[in-house]
Amino acid sequence: MSKYLVLILFIVNVKLPFAQPKNSGKITFKETIKFKMDFGDDNPELAKMLPPSQSIDKVLFFDADQSLFKNNDKPKDLEINHEEEGNQMQMVFKMPESVVYINTKDQVLLQSEDLMGKEFLISDKPTTQTWKVTGEQKKILNYVCQKAILNDTSAVTIAWFTPQIPVSAGPSAMNGLPGMILAIERDNGDRMTIATSIEDLPSGFVFEKPSKGKKVGKKEFEKIRDEKMKEMGAINGKGPGVKMIIREEKH
Repeated sequence: MSKYLVLILFIVNVKLPFAQPKNSGKITFKETIKFKMDFGDDNPELAKMLPPSQSIDKVLFFDADQSLFKNNDKPKDLEINHEEEGNQMQMVFKMPESVVYINTKDQVLLQSEDLMGKEFLISDKPTTQTWKVTGEQKKILNYVCQKAILNDTSAVTIAWFTPQIPVSAGPSAMNGLPGMILAIERDNGDRMTIATSIEDLPSGFVFEKPSKGKKVGKKEFEKIRDEKMKEMGAINGKGPGVKMIIREEKH
């Protein structure tokens, strides 16, 4: 009698999981500003009192149509007091409260700004920036990012964005790239904003639109801000959102 060995093969179709594009979430950023001031050779002690930089954590909540960017904690002013030969000088570095809400679908921008203790609500349409994308790449939080340079002759601004998060948004109302901006470099690295964590949106999260303050347009606010800086003897810091006020009292 012949015997036959029958071999039955079971082929199992295994589907390997692939990472799905992230269309919503919460991104925490750290913004660091380097202080560069020349006090001259006559004030070496004052120069030593000035810290090399100041940092603040900010957070961006986003989905396919909306984004909300704000300070993660209430910022603290940095005060430096100096007295020399009967003269007193006080330097105050202010990082005011700021909230930016953008709805790209409805073309709405609402930005709450604290200017010298007075609240303003900027109401306007979102501005889309124009960028030049380079071939340079690097990883930020395991996301492959591409380098882009803002087409603006007034200053050099570099963004690192990732198409793995296919939402055109970023910190400080930055947008216009085919993906989420995870880092911004300004002033040759003197002002840096970089993502430190990416999470899912909290359960039941609601995008709260800023509503406090005197309602103005963007150009009107910029005019008021510039005039206020001159009145207070203030000097713009490295980029928007940081102001340095110097007060000097002579006896």
